[in-house]
Amino acid sequence: MKFIKYIKILSISTLCMISFVGLPQTALPEDKPDEEKVSEALHQGLNYLLTFVRPEGLGEEALNIHQIAPVLDFVASQKPENTMYYVNGSHGATSAYHEFVFEKDLKHILRFSYNPDIPSFITTPSSVRLSRWSGMDGKGLNFPNLWLSLQNQEEPVMVRGIETVENTPDLFTGGYYKYDLDRTILLFKYEGRDILISLSKQQDISDVGKKGVVLGSDDGWSYLYSGLKGLNKTGLGWVNSYMYDSYSVIVYYEMEPGKPLVKCGAFKWLNAGWKKINMVKKEHIYRGLQRYAETYKSIIENLSQPDADKIAQVYAHISGLDDATLRDANQSYLKSVKERYADDRSLSAKWIAKLFEDDAYVNSMSRNELQSVLVLEYLKRALGKPYDIDVERL
Repeated sequence: MKFIKYIKILSISTLCMISFVGLPQTALPEDKPDEEKVSEALHQGLNYLLTFVRPEGLGEEALNIHQIAPVLDFVASQKPENTMYYVNGSHGATSAYHEFVFEKDLKHILRFSYNPDIPSFITTPSSVRLSRWSGMDGKGLNFPNLWLSLQNQEEPVMVRGIETVENTPDLFTGGYYKYDLDRTILLFKYEGRDILISLSKQQDISDVGKKGVVLGSDDGWSYLYSGLKGLNKTGLGWVNSYMYDSYSVIVYYEMEPGKPLVKCGAFKWLNAGWKKINMVKKEHIYRGLQRYAETYKSIIENLSQPDADKIAQVYAHISGLDDATLRDANQSYLKSVKERYADDRSLSAKWIAKLFEDDAYVNSMSRNELQSVLVLEYLKRALGKPYDIDVERL
């Protein structure tokens, strides 16, 4: 097995892209899905995969495809509609599964979601604010262009590292969290099909939850981050909430070799709440996965989306801007956001109003935070959404 360790200041959270689920997000709809526990063989296959997300010196053994066949076959199988699968009794965390289909080939997905020259949160803007990879030894190595491995793949490829993630505000509580993940990516063939599996396991308890705001519709991708601990929900502003544990197994399964059809099956486990009490229910994770999937799929399949090289070019431009230009652009963004959402009741809170009073808020932001706003502004413009800053003119 090819074994690669690395770092890059972007990320691959396509999944973790799935570590996005924080606390309860929305009231459940009337058509609550039926629940079904996965088989023991599938459970064992998932546990085997998670052994590859371990500290340095472990998990370097060759991948046994036979042991994960139940997982791959489950993802590929037809399933009844409105059914929510879950894994019972795993490390005290709540779990759920959700799947969706990309009408694109795996090479296309890899070029946008697993590209060392593109920040991965560009495909998960409703779930991930920031993400950054580092090697297991804390040193930086180049992340590989995985799509090139599809051409002459003779043996599985494994990439391991640590990812630091900060997610977007939760739709229900407004809370957002920062945490570290052990990450492993596996690329291999199964019955003539290309398969990619993304694995993650939270290292420790997250930073305390902080107050954030979703402005307007969630698909507008306009968020505010206060830096203040607590939750932005009446009666919960005092709460010190945490993500105690989370892990995921995300499978990208090529349905027909050479055809633009890839099924993505996401298993997610989460233990989060306050006072060490897990407040997460299966339905919360399920809805969070739906939120993630809808955005991810819409971006990957959007016909007006620029190609990966163009996005990489714009990201390089943003990364090259000096601090003063980044701060000025973010000040302009805040001013425009305040005008756009002047009637939004969220902006009436005193602590939110302070964000617009002077330069202190923007001056407190890191370069990565300043850049992430501009990356998102570019994406909005590229996809025909309302935007506030023309990044290419900076």
